[in-house]
Amino acid sequence: MGWAALGCAAGAATPPGTSAAAAGGAPGAGAREEGAALVAGPRGVAPAEAPAPEPGPEPRRGVWIGAAGASDFMLPGTRETQLGVWVDVPAARRGARAPAAVALLVDASGSMQGAKMEHARAAAQAFVDRLPDGDVVSLASFADTAEERVAPTVLGPATRTTVARAIAALGPEGSTNLFDGLRLAEKHAVTAPSTHAVRRVVLISDGQANIGPSSPDLLGALAQRGADRGVQITSLGVGADYDERTLNALAVGSSGRLYHLTEAHQMSSVLERELALLQTTAATGAFVEIVPAPGVEIVGVPNERTDRSGDTIRVLLGTMFGGQHREMLVRVRVAAPAAGSHPLASVRLHFRDPENGNVPRVQEVVARYDVTSDPALVAARENEKTQTIAAVIETGMAQLEAAQDVNSGNFSAAEAKLAAAEERLRQQAARAQSVKEKGRAADAAAAVASARKTARAAAAAPPSARRMDALEMNSGSRLWADR
Repeated sequence: MGWAALGCAAGAATPPGTSAAAAGGAPGAGAREEGAALVAGPRGVAPAEAPAPEPGPEPRRGVWIGAAGASDFMLPGTRETQLGVWVDVPAARRGARAPAAVALLVDASGSMQGAKMEHARAAAQAFVDRLPDGDVVSLASFADTAEERVAPTVLGPATRTTVARAIAALGPEGSTNLFDGLRLAEKHAVTAPSTHAVRRVVLISDGQANIGPSSPDLLGALAQRGADRGVQITSLGVGADYDERTLNALAVGSSGRLYHLTEAHQMSSVLERELALLQTTAATGAFVEIVPAPGVEIVGVPNERTDRSGDTIRVLLGTMFGGQHREMLVRVRVAAPAAGSHPLASVRLHFRDPENGNVPRVQEVVARYDVTSDPALVAARENEKTQTIAAVIETGMAQLEAAQDVNSGNFSAAEAKLAAAEERLRQQAARAQSVKEKGRAADAAAAVASARKTARAAAAAPPSARRMDALEMNSGSRLWADR
């Protein structure tokens, strides 16, 4: 099996996750951006002021953010419902590249001996070779303890040789103290100058933490503390022995990406794709701020890194690249009045624009609903995009659980979860009217069907193959598709 990417890992031109809206301008393109007030009308979000889209070389002037409730209508009374939120970053165009600070973190424990370490050294060197002069690079390794190999260094003709020597000297020994290694790498990235707003730790590991704090919750919390200071983590899990629950937690906690590699030689191609994403950075410090309207309470945003202040919640996205599509499902509790049209929430995208001197920018949409006493009208006016987002995210979470069931040998539980997930997606595909949403649901259903096939095969497989099947199912969850 080839490598399976958890997250977008494409070339700079059109990374996976590029949607038609992103390629041609986000929903509401052409509307006023900073302070724009968009109102959700039937079947989605339409701008309150919608002048004709502006032609010419400014595709990023459109509004990237969109939001809509589960339906355009709601019954009176208190009930829980869902708000779909999506961000479509326009495809990359030539402009000022955001300088990057990259902290390379390599597992140097004994299990990395042989081909794994050879490929790790080669991949790290090729990655550094393609970074431009002026980027900041550091190198750390971890075994029984963490070791600084190269302090944060500005790349240039005089420093590249030093970095290359340190990479060549990497060798395996000892145990796996991931916590100390991650803490050191995050410290390296955090110390980057303010001009280097793209800050990323690139972790290569083949094993499970067995010295120091090692639980996914503690490591995820460490990742989140780094993310609060602008650091995201890209994790490369090599082989069958790494802890996918930890890498999942690092991805969620840092709004980062992770990759499952079946073979060590895949490192170079993955890091090449990671570099391509860094080179198309379109926004830094991005977050979505959701402000509930009166009578609306935000319950939570599953599988996202969030920060709550009073009634308002922020979904922290970090660095975003050209062509990226991000979507999230917000669970809300609504006390709907007896009649009328009402706001559900103001949804605001905040980010810094590296093409314009990192100037702060804000975009806003307002999702609304109408009250009706007719349940049939609520069902008839469901928002297809939000319903598809809900189906994809909730079934993606079920696939992660099913992967753990396979890992523990509970194949009947895995089959039940995957069968229910596939059926839900196929029902959503049948209900959808638009070609785009029908296709998205059908594609997700096909992916779950593939996971079911993998789970059934795992039941008759030896333990080593079963473990790889579980990792493949984890990597195939649609939750990671737009990170």
